[in-house]
Amino acid sequence: MKVLYKRILSGVSAGFLCFLLTACQQNNDINSGSQSGADSAASSEVEEEKTLNDLSNAAMVGNSYLYGFDTYAVLPETDCFYRVGLNVRTVFTETMIDGEVPVIEELKNDKEYDEVLLMFGENELGWPSEQAFLDGYGEIIDAVHEYQPKATVYVQSMLPVSKEVSDKNKDGVNNENIRQRNEKLKELAEEKDAVYLDVASIMENDNGDLPKDAATDGIHPNISYYRQWADFLKENVN
Repeated sequence: MKVLYKRILSGVSAGFLCFLLTACQQNNDINSGSQSGADSAASSEVEEEKTLNDLSNAAMVGNSYLYGFDTYAVLPETDCFYRVGLNVRTVFTETMIDGEVPVIEELKNDKEYDEVLLMFGENELGWPSEQAFLDGYGEIIDAVHEYQPKATVYVQSMLPVSKEVSDKNKDGVNNENIRQRNEKLKELAEEKDAVYLDVASIMENDNGDLPKDAATDGIHPNISYYRQWADFLKENVN
């Protein structure tokens, strides 16, 4: 009986020891998996941060909307070539303030940009011919491809205006016209080997208008919205 008791006790001890070892191993596996998951998540966060583009080797060409980027310095390393009132025709003839060449030709410098972002449309809403606007925009894209062949060309959507400005409909400036033009710009970008950026999506309220607090004139955003705009570009230009 004593021998049998010892054998039973020995068997129980061995089984219990195996159970403990197995449990420890499983616990280690779980901890290892958790750590691996944490490392993977951390790696993903780092990777996500790396994908943001500071646009330090980018240029913008366009109308008075670029004045805000220049004034508020939300993209301090981005070159901005613009003039108030500029449109898809005068970009080939008018210079920047203190400039010596037409605005579009500012791209013919000693830099090789990674991206060139365009911003046109509001000053052309009153034109009798939509096609004239689209043809002119197409010529701008062609010129950018010629002057900066290595750069990706981005066509930024026109921005909505406030409800008050839209209701006045001065020179055809209303949000319905802007939405229709943006659809055409999206098609043009695809035709011209460019990328369309829907900046309007972050500038409009539920009714498709520029919010009241976004701009004192109902058209040009304030610094808070320019920061949102800059963040949008950092996330979507790559």
